Amino acid sequence: MLIGMFVSEWATAEFYLGLVLGRLLLAPEYLSRTYTDSLGAAQLQDSIRQAVGIQKERYSGKLVADDLLDEVLALNRKIEHLRSLRNKFAHFCWMRASDEEMFGTNFSGAAPNDKRHKRSFASLKVDEIRQQHQELFRAVERLRTIVGEIPEVSEEAAIAAFKASRDGL
Repeated sequence: MLIGMFVSEWATAEFYLGLVLGRLLLAPEYLSRTYTDSLGAAQLQDSIRQAVGIQKERYSGKLVADDLLDEVLALNRKIEHLRSLRNKFAHFCWMRASDEEMFGTNFSGAAPNDKRHKRSFASLKVDEIRQQHQELFRAVERLRTIVGEIPEVSEEAAIAAFKASRDGL
């Protein structure tokens, strides 16, 4: 159950990371989601780092406050740290070793002394999984509020600006 809770929370984190990226790039939500929905987590997080850099260098806090941009970067790093656990959940077959521990394997065909073999299994305490889920949950809750703190570009405003530019107004 804990693995399912973590993976479900991860999907929510990716959704909000996509919204944050769209807001940082000054794109209407529908347009940005058509792009961000096809990005993997690593690409999405790298794009956020780049977008924060653009915001800081080009706009110098005029659109998004520097302290909020710093917080976005900090949350992005925290979520990036949790991505390795998400990857283990997604790519390993997990079973209960005991009431307190889970064991996962990717059924690697590597030789026993190969370094791939050492990465082909993992053991996690249930309390560790619970703690990581809570950490991810808190990060997602903050991402949700950050989305509201970054100005939204409405689709109607973007269309009007485009039409005005095209028509020479």
